[in-house]
Amino acid sequence: MRVHPIDRAIAAVAPAWAAKRVQARVQLAAVSALPDPTAVQASDDSTGGNAPGFARRFWNAVARDARSDTLRKLPTQRAQSRELARTSPIAVGAINTNIDRVVGTGLALSMQPALKVLGWTPEQAIEWKALVQREFSLWADSTDCDIEQQLNFYQLQALVLRATLESGDCFTLLPDGDRTATQPYALRLQVLEAERVGNPLGQMDTATMAGGVKLTPSGAPLAYHLYDQHPGSYLPAAGSSIFAGQWVERLGRSGRRRMLHHFRKLRPGMPRGVPYLAPIIDCVKQISRYTEAEIMAAVITAYLTVFIETPNGNAAPVFDGQAAVAQQQDVGLGMGSVVGLAPGETAKMVNPGRPNPNFGPFIDAVVKQMGIALGLPYELLVKQFNASYSASKAALLDAWVYFRSVRYWLSQSFCQPVFETWMAEAVAIGRVPALGFFSDPILRWAYTRAAWPGDSMGSINPKDEVAAYVAAIEARLLTGERAEWELFGSDWNDTYAQKLMEHERLNKDGMAPTPKAGAAAPQPAPKPEGKPAPDAPPTNEEDAQ
Repeated sequence: MRVHPIDRAIAAVAPAWAAKRVQARVQLAAVSALPDPTAVQASDDSTGGNAPGFARRFWNAVARDARSDTLRKLPTQRAQSRELARTSPIAVGAINTNIDRVVGTGLALSMQPALKVLGWTPEQAIEWKALVQREFSLWADSTDCDIEQQLNFYQLQALVLRATLESGDCFTLLPDGDRTATQPYALRLQVLEAERVGNPLGQMDTATMAGGVKLTPSGAPLAYHLYDQHPGSYLPAAGSSIFAGQWVERLGRSGRRRMLHHFRKLRPGMPRGVPYLAPIIDCVKQISRYTEAEIMAAVITAYLTVFIETPNGNAAPVFDGQAAVAQQQDVGLGMGSVVGLAPGETAKMVNPGRPNPNFGPFIDAVVKQMGIALGLPYELLVKQFNASYSASKAALLDAWVYFRSVRYWLSQSFCQPVFETWMAEAVAIGRVPALGFFSDPILRWAYTRAAWPGDSMGSINPKDEVAAYVAAIEARLLTGERAEWELFGSDWNDTYAQKLMEHERLNKDGMAPTPKAGAAAPQPAPKPEGKPAPDAPPTNEEDAQ
């Protein structure tokens, strides 16, 4: 509310009177905004919802497209989201929970070639898959895949997801580096923050350019304008602009990917992503302020707080501000401080009522609402499982539905495109045999089919859950490969050789586990027709002779 000029003039000579006048004006404005009690207020239902009720009188929502609703707020939302991700415990915990549960130690490559398309036998597929996964590990396990040579492929997954959650989106350049004696692949990855892409020289959006993305008339991305430096970094050189850069095509002439854009598209026509914390930014900031205020109040409560009463109403010299300055004395609250009082002065204790007993329940209620917006159950968001087993299990299962969707998005937005680009190079330089890879699209698809499993969800009762998986495998409802991924996050094919070796060694040394009482005896392996087992007893009298 603007202050009236007359009130400004009065405030110069009588501030208290001016404050009362301003307060009266505010109250009068609030009363004027109330509905007329004598008038008949039509309900929303009576007019089909077109006439706004009192609750929506000051809610002036405007229907805009995805660009107008998101792009104009993005710079502020990104900055606020990143600050909260650095300073707010709730925001830090929500993002870290996403990183730990979705990525963890990394999404691993599990080749799934289409055998019928390729005309392979299962044995051929196993041998080829082992070769491809060894070659991919040679590149992915090394920090050589990172253009900055700091992170490997699996650590870059966590970086991409974190940047997307904090900023709404991020980008990955796929340039070529140098092949070395220890790294035969030239593909490199460079993850870029959201602000590195924007309109040239800060221009306005157009029908075919929005947020630094050049679009076709149908809305498909063609290229991205990449700034030479982050607009929020150091001052530019003389004569240059912080918005200077160049266009980078999404695909090269050969169809090779040159740049990836990572964001979760929430609306049709949405060119850029929105930060994960955007719906709760204001709420998280207010909670942070409230928490800081309560902490400060608790600290102040730890000091001795008193009021001094004097017979004549005048403060003693030691408590008088001007006198204390003149005497170079600093009078304030202190731990265990003792202050002498003059005759007739009495001390009265002050109890500010801290810590606030309602602080915890209020914070819990707000955190539950924020968890709904973030897709995280309250138990997982605050890392407390104080409820029953069934309630805790339900919370984990509900969260896992969300984490699984984010994991699939990450695999399709980052892992699979990077793998397909790497695969093309591996075939081109002859390190991976793939007949017809570049000539037939269906063959290329058959060669590059892959799954990206990650760490397991974890279990509250491992004994019962393992038993359930065993029953599902025995009933032919689940494969051992998938069961091992979901239970322990390891690849059945990678651990098979180790398990076989352990089994053979235990049997050889007579250390195989003894079946429990009542368990079915192990069935012998089927004998090949026409070839008796080496140590089998004679089958009839003729063989015995």
